[in-house]
Amino acid sequence: MSIDLPPDLEKRIRAQILSGDFQSEQDVVREALNTLEKRQQGLGELRQMIDEAEEDIAARRVGPFDTAATKQAVRERLREHGVSD
Repeated sequence: MSIDLPPDLEKRIRAQILSGDFQSEQDVVREALNTLEKRQQGLGELRQMIDEAEEDIAARRVGPFDTAATKQAVRERLREHGVSD
């Protein structure tokens, strides 16, 4: 497969290679796609969690909100997915 990229994307890809972080254009594109897929997966999980929460609210399966516990749970979940807070 070959694709034509606009000059600004070509420049950004070359800059990544020149930074020494990547050996080739393919490496840059591979990393970009991996990052995109992780993001999409995370968004899918978030949507699922929102749907579940909305179902719990509709069924009145909710209790008091503990801000500190919620923040801690979010931080732990982010760490599990390789995101630092």
